[in-house]
Amino acid sequence: MRRAFAARGDELDIRETTGSGDAERLGKALAGGADVVVAVGGDGTIGETLGGVLKSARPETPFSFIATGTGCDFARNFQALRDPEHVVEQLTSAGIRRIDAGLLTCDDGDGDTVRRHFANIASFGVSGRIVRAVNAARKGRSLPGSLVFFWHSVTQVLRYQPCEIRLRLDGEDVFEGAITTVVVANGAWFGGGMKVAPRADVADGVFDVVIIRAASRLKVLTLMNSIYSGAHVRNPLVSMHRARLVEAWPIGKSPALIDSDGEAPGQLPASFEVLPGAVSLRL
Repeated sequence: MRRAFAARGDELDIRETTGSGDAERLGKALAGGADVVVAVGGDGTIGETLGGVLKSARPETPFSFIATGTGCDFARNFQALRDPEHVVEQLTSAGIRRIDAGLLTCDDGDGDTVRRHFANIASFGVSGRIVRAVNAARKGRSLPGSLVFFWHSVTQVLRYQPCEIRLRLDGEDVFEGAITTVVVANGAWFGGGMKVAPRADVADGVFDVVIIRAASRLKVLTLMNSIYSGAHVRNPLVSMHRARLVEAWPIGKSPALIDSDGEAPGQLPASFEVLPGAVSLRL
């Protein structure tokens, strides 16, 4: 891709991250003078970089991405291009599509408040434990991302003790009780290819919210397998909702850990706010 950019005579400024938070910092700094900011990495890098652009002095700066991470779930919402020359051509000449972003505000686990944007999906419950296991794993990184997520999903479901939460959507209390997971979806996929919110649209100005209630481990594992095709929406353990503002609180002592674009920013209590048309996506 560097050669393809060079052949077009485009100026390319490449910055590399070394740890959590770097992508947001770089995205914020680069948005001030770039024609387009491109995140190269997984869903976490994409979400962090986008957050930096949205927090910059020029939040309307065109944003794009090249998905190279473990799950690559945000990229599944769009038509994929594989040839480097075609990718570069689109990055430099494609029109702008306005899409939504999410803004998460939560407890970081130490009593401090975190505010973080997400491009694709945020969730809490067993999914928060799964992303921590995936990110901490040192072995298996050469395996396909979908297999890595599947393995850790199974192991974490078998260990999971359901947490109890209270959930409010657009000011209305809709659920109180034990959960397997709750998904706040801008895009349709998470967990390395699970189509958890089949009707989600990244540009409709609203979240699709998926509640998966607590059940026996066998029932949860059976349900998990059906998420890949989207068939889980017919399961009585699952309810689907739509909302612009999602608020959730823990009940009891068991923490509800949060996943935000494959990263682990904290735990409940939390709010998730949709930002309609906030992203100038060039893709």
